[in-house]
Parts: sequence; C-alpha cells; structure tokens
Amino acid sequence: MKNDNIPYVTSEYGILEKVILHRPEYLTIKKPINAIAAENIGSGRDVNIEKACKEFDEQYVEAFKSYGVEVILVEPDPTLIFAVNTRDLGVSTPKGIFFGRFVFPSRWGEHQLTEKTLQKHKIPIYYKLNRGTFEGGDFMYVDEKTVFVGIGCRTNKLGVKALKLELHELGIDIIPVDFDEKYLHLDMICNIIGEKVAVVCPDAIPDHALKLLKNKNFELIEVSKEDVFKDACNLVSIGNETVFSHPNTVKVNQKLKSLGFNVEVLDIREIMLCGGGPRCISFPVLRS
Repeated sequence: MKNDNIPYVTSEYGILEKVILHRPEYLTIKKPINAIAAENIGSGRDVNIEKACKEFDEQYVEAFKSYGVEVILVEPDPTLIFAVNTRDLGVSTPKGIFFGRFVFPSRWGEHQLTEKTLQKHKIPIYYKLNRGTFEGGDFMYVDEKTVFVGIGCRTNKLGVKALKLELHELGIDIIPVDFDEKYLHLDMICNIIGEKVAVVCPDAIPDHALKLLKNKNFELIEVSKEDVFKDACNLVSIGNETVFSHPNTVKVNQKLKSLGFNVEVLDIREIMLCGGGPRCISFPVLRS
C-alpha cells in the first residue's frame, strides 16, 4: 500500500504526483558524455544557458505544475554540469528511493547534492548502491511485477545483481536487457508510455524483451535506429494517458494521439543538446 510520506512508484504511467528536477544553470556539452552531445559539440554547438533555462522554466516546469504535479527543484552546482538529467540518479520503488552509482566520476557528486534537497523535503533514501554501476535511465517498469534493466555502457551486471537482491522480497521480476553501448540507456530504445503501450526500436532491443512485450499484448510504436538519436523514445508519462514529448519525434507524437493520448509537445530542444529527452530530465518520486 502506498504511503504518501515515502517515495513510491510501481509503473511508468501512474498519475505523477511528485517529481525531482534540476534547472540547467550550468549545463554544457564541452565535455560530452554521450553520442548526441558529442555530435552537437562537434558541429560547433554548445548549450545557450539563457535559452535552456527559459525552456526549463516556461515549458517544462510549468507543464508539470499545470497538471498538478509537485515539482521539487535541486539546488544547482556549477561543478555538476550534467545534473539536469535527474533520471540517472536511480529509481523510486515500493521500498523507497534506490540511489544508483554513476559510471563517470564527474557525476558522483549529484547524489550528495540531491540528498540535501530530499532531506529538506523529508524524502527518505532506503539504499545507496556501493558496488557495480546502475543509472536510472536503464530501469523500466513493464508492469508492477516486471522490470527491464538495461545492461549497456552505464549499468553493469553487478549493479543489476544488487537491484535483484534489494527488490526480491517485493516479488518483482527483474529482466536484464543487454543492448549495444552506443544507445547509452535503455530508455533511448524502449519506453513504456502507457498501460500496454510502448515506444521501441525493434532493431536495438533484444528479441527476448521484444517478445515479452508482445506476449503481454503491448501496442508497439516502432522507431528506427536513426530516430533513437533524436530521442524518439525518450518521453515521459504523467498519467491519465498524458505524455510529455518534444518536437523531434513527430511520428511518435502522431501515433500516440491516434491511440487517444494527450500529447504535450514541449520545446526543450536547447536542453536536449546534452543528449537527454523529457524522461531523462525527470525523476518521478511518487505515482498513484
């Protein structure tokens, strides 16, 4: 049973009540940590901070608030330039917040920074990973008792083992999903966006994961390998079949609308130069 005093998430599409965000006041891609950011900086582009913050305030934060979602903002730190990608911190579970462990040392301070904010809001953390690696972009609820955990360049087998041990008593079946490291995180190639609806790249996700979704009668919205790097899968549901999307994934937006979804297309393209989409830059704390 959900307790409003602790973090609680058991799906990707329940009604979102609380979310952790981080304003991109110091975001830069001068030292890119993924293929999308590397391509952008290689083209001579970097993030226009003023524009990115304007997008964040007027598009992203306001969108959450307009749907009654409580927004918890982490205090920015000039040394943590990628902290806007709050999803990578870990995951909320029925046992509380599970903090992962970043691959890149340059991001190690993000957990400490966020923990200060959580303490102010009296939000507990029940586990901090101290072996292996695990980032929240690789964690995907298929349903309440089934979870995909991606194994690529950011999450390794030791991190997945720790997840299994901690969540075993909840009866959650954790299914490892190996994929090509170039895709960064699982949510770049697969996203459960509604009950029985998923956005996937069939050419990037392993056959066993695709088969499981089909066996569970999911409606699959397919994207190409090229569109993966336009963040075509990287959307976030706030519940009640409402999805926050972006202008770079027109076909997916159209398909979702045809299925009856309310699609809010948020122009956050300046923030997305860092390689993350709406899912990457949000950390759901509480869903009902």
